Amino acid sequence: MVRIAKIYRKYLRKTTFIGITGSCGKTTTKDLLAAILSEKSKGIKNKESLNALYSIIKTIFKVRPWHRFCVQEIGISNSGPGILDDSLAVFMPDIGIVTNIGLDHYKAFRSLDAIAAEKSKLIEALPKNGTAILNTDDTNVLDMKDRTAANVITYGLSKEAMIRAENISSVWPARLSFNIVYNGESLPVNTNLCGTHWVYSVLAALAVGLVIGIPLEESIKVIQTVKPTPGRMSPVYVEDGVVFIHDDWKAPLWSLKYSLEFMKNAKAKRKVIVIGTISDYPGDSAGKYVSVAKQSLSIANKVIFVGHFAHCSLKAKRNPKDDNIMAFDTVKETSMYLKRFLIKGDLVLIKGSLRADHLQRIILARTSQVKCWKPKCGKTLFCSDCQLL
Repeated sequence: MVRIAKIYRKYLRKTTFIGITGSCGKTTTKDLLAAILSEKSKGIKNKESLNALYSIIKTIFKVRPWHRFCVQEIGISNSGPGILDDSLAVFMPDIGIVTNIGLDHYKAFRSLDAIAAEKSKLIEALPKNGTAILNTDDTNVLDMKDRTAANVITYGLSKEAMIRAENISSVWPARLSFNIVYNGESLPVNTNLCGTHWVYSVLAALAVGLVIGIPLEESIKVIQTVKPTPGRMSPVYVEDGVVFIHDDWKAPLWSLKYSLEFMKNAKAKRKVIVIGTISDYPGDSAGKYVSVAKQSLSIANKVIFVGHFAHCSLKAKRNPKDDNIMAFDTVKETSMYLKRFLIKGDLVLIKGSLRADHLQRIILARTSQVKCWKPKCGKTLFCSDCQLL
């Protein structure tokens, strides 16, 4: 299949292949970018968050000669260094986006440098007439500019960025908004996204739009219509007035700060944080859970940990009778407690690892009215047929 995909890919000369890698934000960037490009032409994007070699091959086989773009996430795994070699040899990117470098897959790579080296292969694979879209605020990403002969466009918050954001705000119930600065011009951008950290995904998508030749004003109009990717800080409204911020795709330790920052700034009657399995960190697990518990307690009215290491968090109690922090072994126990505890006006962050925790069951147990995100499905939010999660 690899050999056949390579041959087929070479025939797709009129299609622009856009690869996205990074430790987080790939799927949201992909969805935003595909929406922008779809306004002008037909194309393909990878399904959900599927980004391994076999999924990349399937995406390529779906591309037809009349498609003008193919947007694909390029992900690493716990297999360690070299995992991207075959993926990039098949995909042959024309444009490469790198969002950021974090400690995802720490056990396989053991350092940020090793993770950055693997992800930089996307940029090294670009042709001379290609374009690298790099986050200028992440030094591990910005250093990749020296690894390519392709054109380099930088985005971020620093003044050195070619495409820059300023006046960033995301205070719930308001969504992410900011001003984009490009070529001396400043334009307002309004989105449906929750959290200031998504500004990088928006900037990257807008940058590719400019490379393709889409005016910034047109791309901004499209951005305003794109809904949050399910499971990535996506709000779920239930009929009893409780709002869940559904962010349980994965929970590497380094990324928790973004979710907690959103909750800290949010305006709500009460704030509740539910945390499952935390991943990708060196050192002692118990200590990490206690540290996260203390941060969460400074933000929320109630903090609940779920799973194998949940009871480690109880060491963060301010006194023996402190019930602002709780721990449950199972999602079922957590769900039963929250059914009684939550009231209208509560804002609840659900943060964990999908494969380890299945915290989405907490939301599903509270409502039967939330529908699947796919328009023609009509089933409940966590529809197994649509494989949303």
